[in-house]
Amino acid sequence: MQFVCIGMRRYIVVIGLLLCCFASLGQKQKKGVDFRMWEDSLINLREQVMNGASETERLSRNEDFMYLLENVLQEEGSFKFAWDSVKNFAVVASPDKLFKLFTWYIIKDDYSYENFGFLQVYNASRKHYDVIPLYDKRYSIDYPKTYVGSHNRWYGAVYYKVIPVESGDKTYYTLLGWNGNDLFTNEKIIEVLHFKNDMSPVFGANIFKKYTEKCSRVILSYSKAATMSLNYEYQSYNVGTGKRDMKTKQVTYDKVYAKMIVFDELIPLDEKLPNLPSFMVPESSLNQGFVQEKGKWLFIKSVNRRNPDKEMPNYQHKNRQIYVPNQ
Repeated sequence: MQFVCIGMRRYIVVIGLLLCCFASLGQKQKKGVDFRMWEDSLINLREQVMNGASETERLSRNEDFMYLLENVLQEEGSFKFAWDSVKNFAVVASPDKLFKLFTWYIIKDDYSYENFGFLQVYNASRKHYDVIPLYDKRYSIDYPKTYVGSHNRWYGAVYYKVIPVESGDKTYYTLLGWNGNDLFTNEKIIEVLHFKNDMSPVFGANIFKKYTEKCSRVILSYSKAATMSLNYEYQSYNVGTGKRDMKTKQVTYDKVYAKMIVFDELIPLDEKLPNLPSFMVPESSLNQGFVQEKGKWLFIKSVNRRNPDKEMPNYQHKNRQIYVPNQ
């Protein structure tokens, strides 16, 4: 009986979608589908997901949300729509307009987070945008930091930034994201997305150099009580010149300015506590990062994060209001 009810509700959602779509087309034949209307409908449905009284209700409403969003994304012209009013799910686009990522989460009764999404990507051979569902499979991945594979084993996250990295004739899209994880920890994720010749997606890539561990994605786990910064910013770091100061005899350094991924260094809440994620907190005065170098991300152990009162050279920063949890 439960499956019949769920199936019937989904059927009603799709019928409502089609009827409204036809009505919209009838009223606005020149403008096509009214995606602003669907954006409002999805925002409202997403609110129902977040406010569901039980996990069962939230999961059921989430299936309705996914079903509706997938149908909207399959409409011609949907990729060009800005999605600039969403506030309870994230939408990011690659700078080259190849794809868009739609990601969100639900909170389960045990306070763990499960992530969901869609990848909308242009397939040149088919001259069509493919819509690929993403389901959080992070608990089924044996070695998540080194795993490289298809979307069928996606390490779930809510993404808020896309950074292309060119390596020869291949482009790796670096994704910055957040994962609410569980009752005790949050995670910040540096993911890598690239595509095969048939435009099937691959998550993870070995493009991180000189990091503290071998990885195909960077997973930064920290205490639920803390707030961690992970951004793409114009900052500076020091590079040794190989020379010494004539007076002090100390090695001299040049300050290099560059756009880079910057994040807080994680340290134990107390030196007597073990280095477990639930006890790790960001130290905002200590910053690390990655800078692009020959198609790779070179790890920088110490970043000179700018003083907010001091303007950086040749830097123009434009903020865009996007959905990202405040953690």
